[in-house]
Amino acid sequence: MQSLLNKQLTPSLREGAGGEDNKMIIITATMRARQGQGDEMAKVIQGFVPKFLKDPGCIDYSVHRRADNRDIFFFYEKYEDNEALTFHSSAPHFKEMFRAIKPCLEGQAEIAMYEKI
Repeated sequence: MQSLLNKQLTPSLREGAGGEDNKMIIITATMRARQGQGDEMAKVIQGFVPKFLKDPGCIDYSVHRRADNRDIFFFYEKYEDNEALTFHSSAPHFKEMFRAIKPCLEGQAEIAMYEKI
């Protein structure tokens, strides 16, 4: 996941360039649990959200379940800057959560990064 995030960083974010006004980063991700594993995956994720919210530079970290398919999760993450995102994606609890949800996951996460304009 960390390497996937790094690939999606624009060159200006990787190099730390850009003005003060456009440093904020938004990450969205969609993940699907294996059929019948949604409740287990939700339980694991809920246990880690408070840890992510304590990460330096994390402004928001919220996870939602799709109303018509409880096995689909939508993540919305907001970070002050690339440094905060880098900290998050390399934190031990980030890696621990993905180890814990791996048995529940179906396929790859769909991740998108947005920069404030």
